[in-house]
Formats: sequence, C-alpha cells, structure tokens
Amino acid sequence: MPFPYYIRPSSFTFRRYPRWADVYWFDFGAVHSSQDRTMAEPHLAVVVSSPAITLKGTVLIVPLSGAEHRRKGYAFHVLVTRRECPKLDKDSIVKVDQIYCVTVKPGLPDQYYLTTFSMEIMRHIYEQMLRVLNVDQIVKALSSS
Repeated sequence: MPFPYYIRPSSFTFRRYPRWADVYWFDFGAVHSSQDRTMAEPHLAVVVSSPAITLKGTVLIVPLSGAEHRRKGYAFHVLVTRRECPKLDKDSIVKVDQIYCVTVKPGLPDQYYLTTFSMEIMRHIYEQMLRVLNVDQIVKALSSS
C-alpha cells in the first residue's frame, strides 16, 4: 500500500487516537545527507508507547521499511512478513534502533491508519527493542546496587 498522497491535509480527521501496536503512515521529512542513518520521507511506523503514559498529544513510533533493506545478521531489524500481517503490501522490517517521539496532530490522522500488529509481532519487536536499549544491563546494575 503506497503512501496516501491523494489525501489532502484539510480532510484529515483525528477521531481515532493512536494506540500501542497501531501502524500508521508517517512522513519523516526530507533526507538531510547521504550519511544520515535516520528515516526520511513517508514510511509506515508502529506505535510502541502507551498514549496513557506519554506526554499528551505525543506517541513513540518505530519506522518500518521494506525487507530488502534488512542487514544480514543485524538483530535490530525485526522482520514482519505479509503472512503475519496481510495489510502490509510486502515483507517489511521494523527498525527498532530508531525510536521517534512525534505529535499525533498533524502527524497521525485517521486516514493514515493501516492496521494493528498482533501481540506476537509486538513481542518480537519488544524483544529486540529492549536489547537495543540495553535494558537487561540496566536491570542488573540496579539490582546489584
């Protein structure tokens, strides 16, 4: 499913507040340099925060990209196949090493909502996201002090 360029911002509605595991289209903006390792342009993104705890009007998202961009042996690209999520137009990777805090308005209108990932998909995403955040080492350090 390509980015819905045909939807004018004047038609955006915000009746559906983004929830954990929701997948939306999000425009990450312009490419800044060829050396950038951040997302640019429109991509799908999954909401990884609970709106009940984040700053009002914001959510944390993690971008998706086509599976052809997956780096072999790189654990922080989590594969999600079309078989697991039929609403995706192709096998994709969730780039858990790139977490963004974004505003819901104007960034995540109802018209950009695609689907909600299953608990199983989110479990795989969180396994690697906790690793990239080094949570196990933080827990060990806190328990030993």
